[in-house]
Amino acid sequence: MLLSCQNISKAFLEVKILQNASFHIEDYEKAAIVGINGAGKTTLLRILVGELSPDSGTVTLSKNKTVGYLAQNNAVDTSNTIYGELLSVKQHLIDLEERIHTCEISMQSGRGKALDTLMQQYTTLTHAYETGGGYTYKSEIIGVLKGLGFAETEFDKPVSTLSGGQKTRVALSRLLLQKPDLIILDEPTNHLDLNSIAWLETYLLNYKGAVLIVSHDRYFLNRITTKIIEIDQTKCTTFMGNYSDYALKKEQLRTQPCMPT
Repeated sequence: MLLSCQNISKAFLEVKILQNASFHIEDYEKAAIVGINGAGKTTLLRILVGELSPDSGTVTLSKNKTVGYLAQNNAVDTSNTIYGELLSVKQHLIDLEERIHTCEISMQSGRGKALDTLMQQYTTLTHAYETGGGYTYKSEIIGVLKGLGFAETEFDKPVSTLSGGQKTRVALSRLLLQKPDLIILDEPTNHLDLNSIAWLETYLLNYKGAVLIVSHDRYFLNRITTKIIEIDQTKCTTFMGNYSDYALKKEQLRTQPCMPT
């Protein structure tokens, strides 16, 4: 189990938003939280990532697991260019490149045991660089940016000059490149065109981690999810399957005759 949510309750000014909400997310699972406007979907997401404290209940994330969260109004570093903001995610690889280069220079004049030590260090550094995606990270950045609708001619644009929707796309690009164990997305398709939505669907379907989405785009949810967590009148109910499976089950429950008391 990647994330466990147990008996979460939350109220604002004595108005109950969530009562005893419980569900879990497994490794690699693709799930969605649905409900009418004001049901508490974003409130629940903020509790899951620690931005809000529940009145009662617990959220437990498995040890050494990471979570990335795209809110509806994500902040990005406006001092960067679009490409520079995403490149900062890969700073650890840039640092490795510098260390490898320094090691290569030192090896040219190294002798004896000192050279042996340098060669061992070089082997360790290059292995870390290769396994960390050092040879592919630049093309990966370009692929994500293009997938989310940025043209190469826009890569050098300062983030400070972008619209709110463009900044959200930069924040989404950054999150995808960070590759957390659990991606949490709040209305990720709001600022995407149809091509970018299709690209994101494919990306998330193939993502080597878990995904939890809040979205009003039923077609998007239908393509990706295998579990629906519904918030209805402060209660959480879990339905297995995609959005169509959930809608069918809900309809069956609505038309099911009431049992006599």
